[in-house]
Amino acid sequence: MTLDLRQAAAKLGVSPDTLQRWARQGQLGMRRPGGELRFQEEELESWARKKGLSLRSQSDSTRTSVEENCDQPLIAAISAGGLMRGVEGETPAGVLKNLVEGAPLAKSVDRSLLLERLLEREKMTSTGMGHGIALPHPRTPSQDFAMVPTVVIGLLQQPVDWMALDGERVHTALLLLSPNPKSHLQLLSRVAFILRDSSFCKALAAKEEDHSLLVRLAELEPCGE
Repeated sequence: MTLDLRQAAAKLGVSPDTLQRWARQGQLGMRRPGGELRFQEEELESWARKKGLSLRSQSDSTRTSVEENCDQPLIAAISAGGLMRGVEGETPAGVLKNLVEGAPLAKSVDRSLLLERLLEREKMTSTGMGHGIALPHPRTPSQDFAMVPTVVIGLLQQPVDWMALDGERVHTALLLLSPNPKSHLQLLSRVAFILRDSSFCKALAAKEEDHSLLVRLAELEPCGE
């Protein structure tokens, strides 16, 4: 049986936008004349099992009408920034240096200045939020570093002492870059909401596969502003 984008997304329990991104990455799916995405149900089920994703029954697909126009700013920001694995560094400064060097930023971005701003922010107060997560970001949002909200998920090579309040070493650093204060506050709010979910924090600590982490995010992040 052949499924369209909406049907396939409903079966996986993700938004059509999320599934479309995966298809663009060449993970699955095929295109028919006219550019519309189509998925073979058996192939989709096989791919989902390999990725450890749960499939939804037809009755669960009632969520789809809500998800079709679902605005998920955090998912969009992560799509802009991506996910980096094995980020090296024995100190926050070392981790930030490697994060900035590897982040997919515009050529016009002064990476040395960005690193300087991140370190200045850390000197004020540690961005270690607890539970193994750090949220490094410049004190002042600026289009000099990102024209659109951008989040780079950095999975560290080894846990690092980030002077977090709970004393727990950081295993994941989420680099937050925003063009203006409004988008920065929105990102912080979204991230704080997602990190309330202990299972997602454990998934980050376990360094689950990229697709698995994205599925969890898509399910957790609410739609709209």
